[in-house]
Amino acid sequence: MGKRIQRNYRTMNPGRFHAFNQKVKNGLTAHANLPESTWAANTTLMPSYLSTSDKHDAVYHESMHGSRLIISEREILQAQLIIQLDEIALVLEATAVRNPDVLLASGFDLTKDQRSSARAKGNLPASQEAKINAEQSA
Repeated sequence: MGKRIQRNYRTMNPGRFHAFNQKVKNGLTAHANLPESTWAANTTLMPSYLSTSDKHDAVYHESMHGSRLIISEREILQAQLIIQLDEIALVLEATAVRNPDVLLASGFDLTKDQRSSARAKGNLPASQEAKINAEQSA
């Protein structure tokens, strides 16, 4: 099984989410291996994401002044971005079946490869088995 996109952005605090979102935005816009056909099924997804991301960036910096209204707007934009990031992650994972490099440059955090089942313990090589027997008999 190949790498998959982690959905850890759903629980990030606003500061970490902002940094993560900027990394993904830069990864998606600067990615030369990502063909336009990737977005053919949903042509409004990327423009909508980029627009919402730009608004979130501006509101995030304004929210540093502590205005409750601006903080509320930031939270609404973050919730919208999470929905859009979920959609983008699904599209990228489907594209990665044919081109795995898409995920590496996307800016998303990826899962680590894990074994599908536990490894069975094999027999020790003869030299190690002899060493263990020698130590036990001494």
